Amino acid sequence: MTTNGRTRTYGGLGEGPTALARLCLIVGVSSIVLVMIAGVLPPHARDAIYWLQRTLVIASVLTLLALLLKHLRPARRPEGLTEVFVYSPSLFLAAWVTGVWAGVFVAPLIPLIALGSWAGEKLRPR
Repeated sequence: MTTNGRTRTYGGLGEGPTALARLCLIVGVSSIVLVMIAGVLPPHARDAIYWLQRTLVIASVLTLLALLLKHLRPARRPEGLTEVFVYSPSLFLAAWVTGVWAGVFVAPLIPLIALGSWAGEKLRPR
């Protein structure tokens, strides 16, 4: 982690909200590995792993949604944040694996809202 006073850079993740969004995407999608690990565990441990995976996915989806609503105008978004919103439907698969229905319905909405805000900004009379 490096810092120049106002912004922090987290390795290859970027800085600020972009780094947080990328981290959420990585953690949410890679949580699918937990489901594979749970397949070889006893039932009580399997349930705990499923709830951990669900929590990670929901936290990722809600964080991305909060970042989108905070940076709704595309012209004011930090660099790279729109790209993360475009890839966010990959969280759909992570939510679908264990049946996190809130994630199944919200994950595909994030890029649609981002696209709608972009279209609204482009079509707005100046």
